[in-house]
Amino acid sequence: MEDYRRQRHMFVTLKNMVSPDEPPRSRDSGDAFELRAEALDVASDALLWRMTDARWQAIEQVLLAMNAALEASDLDALAAATTKLELAGPLRITRIGGTPVVPPPPPIHYHLNQLVHSLGGTAAAQPNEAEDARTDDDGASHI
Repeated sequence: MEDYRRQRHMFVTLKNMVSPDEPPRSRDSGDAFELRAEALDVASDALLWRMTDARWQAIEQVLLAMNAALEASDLDALAAATTKLELAGPLRITRIGGTPVVPPPPPIHYHLNQLVHSLGGTAAAQPNEAEDARTDDDGASHI
């Protein structure tokens, strides 16, 4: 029992192998490319998410942080915000009778599109715009 208690409290924390006196290693262009690609992937996925309004409001702050990190070329802040966005994604299980889940509200959809565009992707149309593009003035479908 005594050995178990000792083992239970043992853990290892992995960090960069850098002396406290040395400046942190700067990211190279390959890291920046991979990080921007990851951020683009998560932001593009978020355009398709369906969540409660409360969760969308929390995500809006993350999107603003990602955009600020891009403008400042702060790759560490972009990495942290990308991880937060990915973790804030929708749950796989929805309770019956629970709070309704919705696509991104217009302001958040705008921030997501802006972010996708800043990362080099193609912005998505609002759901209403996509439906309008598939019909003519008479409402006839072209699909």
